[in-house]
Amino acid sequence: MALNKYMHPRNIYKTPPDFEKLASIYPEFSAISNADVTGKVTINFKDPLALRVLTKCLLKSDFNLDVDIPESRLVPTLPLRLNYILWLEDLLNAIQRTNDVKGIDIGTGACAIYPLLAAVRNKWHMLGTESDPESLSKAEENIQKNSLQELIKLRKNDTKSVIAHVFTTEENEVYDFCMCNPPFYSNLQELCESRSPARLPPKNGFTGSPQELITEGGELEFCRKLIQESKQHKDNVLLFTTMIGHKYNLNVLIQDLKCEGMGFTHTEFCQGRVTRWAIAWTYKDYDLYNLVPPRDKPRKKNTSTMFILPEIPSCKYSTEGVLEKIKEILNNLSIIYKVFDKRGNTISLDVIANSNTWSNQRRKRRLMKNETITKKPKINLEADDSGNTDSVSISAINGDHQEKADKTTCLDKSLTPTKEDPKESDQPLVHAFFKLLKKEQEVFLEIEFLDGSAGKEGLHQIVQYIKNNWK
Repeated sequence: MALNKYMHPRNIYKTPPDFEKLASIYPEFSAISNADVTGKVTINFKDPLALRVLTKCLLKSDFNLDVDIPESRLVPTLPLRLNYILWLEDLLNAIQRTNDVKGIDIGTGACAIYPLLAAVRNKWHMLGTESDPESLSKAEENIQKNSLQELIKLRKNDTKSVIAHVFTTEENEVYDFCMCNPPFYSNLQELCESRSPARLPPKNGFTGSPQELITEGGELEFCRKLIQESKQHKDNVLLFTTMIGHKYNLNVLIQDLKCEGMGFTHTEFCQGRVTRWAIAWTYKDYDLYNLVPPRDKPRKKNTSTMFILPEIPSCKYSTEGVLEKIKEILNNLSIIYKVFDKRGNTISLDVIANSNTWSNQRRKRRLMKNETITKKPKINLEADDSGNTDSVSISAINGDHQEKADKTTCLDKSLTPTKEDPKESDQPLVHAFFKLLKKEQEVFLEIEFLDGSAGKEGLHQIVQYIKNNWK
């Protein structure tokens, strides 16, 4: 529960649930839990059945909600859902909207988890929209089972719009807020490739249907569509909000809202080992940023750095041409990247390095040269470029020495992963945001460190490698 201390201060799950108590009250929880010799009760978080039973029991014990969670649908992470509701409470309190609150949950899902929590906690009136008939039917059952039909209404979305369809028949209806947990991925391949093989599997089991996880264009395009539709319905909703699963998408959306001149704020939801983000914007005269300031885990503020990439003969001097050169360098280092935004003369990338492949390049070249000259099966180097002493074994040359040498990596000791990093944790060595932009006939590379066990020094070394190989 590494991030629990950063949960919303009113979140009851800052204190982990009492599994022993749950096992004593609910037979279904007892059936999926285990007790060790000391009596400590645990469950297998990788088992979807265990996750469903845990969530169902917590909803009953903490909110007196009886919720059926279908096997084929997403199991809602309760601490995360509650974090979102609590943040909405903060926003509404800040603009002094606490009575007769009306909200819209876009894509409410089979559990209708947000409307149910909003109704039992705050007596908010909620409209849940859903495009999947099976999820809509199950959501209706869950609402009726808890006798909340007076507070929660559902509507099927047969259109491709995000929120505009709500106002085709209720053009004068006014809501205090809308909320959304959009699908992360644009297609099945992106879903399958979303996690690097170098990282450990997630702690929790996988749940969810394709329609809950995939949307055309991914979550960035979904959120941008919501922003565009919000312009047409700025008098119908006081606060537009959405959750965001990828931090680089948050950065892009913040820039979009700044360009539109909208008042906005954002936050970070921390729970267990998972972090999510959310953003809120308004067309009303509310200073959201100062009323409810951005809330992040305590950390040094990341600032971006920008430098010129000079014109070189090996690539066309445009953002697209420079992008191809950047991709070539990153591919040589086996660094994972994703181009997630192209606008005019600006291209944005999400960059992840899971191992140090950029250090001691002179040593590697010397090693390959010595291999070619001596053809000895083992080479002992007295010291590397930074004064570190290592012994490097190389297979005898058999015609593919170049390929074998390329696979030999000599890590800078300051960035060598320990037992906890990264093979024993979910954190990459370096996670960064790259932006290519052209200004006044010059191409710039803007970089921002997001996170990673190697810190900003790791990103600095990658950038230095790019500069050294910019020729």
